[in-house]
Amino acid sequence: MKDWMERALKTFVQAFFGVLVPELCLILNGGLPEDFTAWQAVLVPLLTSALAAGISAAWNIVLEHLKEE
Repeated sequence: MKDWMERALKTFVQAFFGVLVPELCLILNGGLPEDFTAWQAVLVPLLTSALAAGISAAWNIVLEHLKEE
């Protein structure tokens, strides 16, 4: 597996749990608005972590290409 892909996957997992855990704490303590659905509780961390993984992948691809030159 390419190094950049492995790093992006690790970044995805770290970002997902980094956003999901505080959000779950809010849900368990009743701190979220009533119109906040269960889908949003998962979708927000998913999108946030996907963005972080994409940035990580792009950064590592650029670094890999710069090393080749």
